[in-house]
Amino acid sequence: MAPLARMSVALAVCLVMPVVIGFLWDKPPSSNTHDDIVQLENQWLEAEDKPKALPSILADDFVHVVPAGLITKDEQIRYLTTHRNGKEQGKHFENLRVRMFGNVAIANGIVVASAENGKIQKTLFTDVFAYRNGRWQAVNAQETPLADSPENK
Repeated sequence: MAPLARMSVALAVCLVMPVVIGFLWDKPPSSNTHDDIVQLENQWLEAEDKPKALPSILADDFVHVVPAGLITKDEQIRYLTTHRNGKEQGKHFENLRVRMFGNVAIANGIVVASAENGKIQKTLFTDVFAYRNGRWQAVNAQETPLADSPENK
C-alpha cells in the first residue's frame, strides 16, 4: 500500500473511531435523570418487601455496606427472601437528595420505617447508581441506623 493510501486510511480511522465509540458508550438519558433516580429509589424502597423485584434494580456487582459487613446482590436478595417479617407498616424518605455525575448518580437521605408497635426507626443511607446498558442500576449502598431521637422512644 502506498504511503499516501496508508495515511488516508489512518486519517479515516482517526475520524470515524470517536463517532463509533460515542455510539457504543453508554450515555445517560438527557431528560429527567434526577427524576429517574428518585423513581428508582421509590421502587427500591417498595421492593424491599418484594425481593423478586430487586434483580432489575441491583447491578450484578452490587455491594451493600452495613454494620455487619459487605453484602453482595445475591446475599441481599437471599436474606430479604428468608427474613421478611412483615411487621413494618410503612416506609418513606426524608431529605432525599440526588446528585448527578454523568453516568453516576448518588442518592442520600433517611428512610423512616414504622413498625406495628408504633416504634419508628430511621436509617441514613447513601446509594450509588451507574447508567449501564441503557438503564440505571444500584451498584453500591450503605446504611447507618440513626441514633434514637426522643420522638422514637
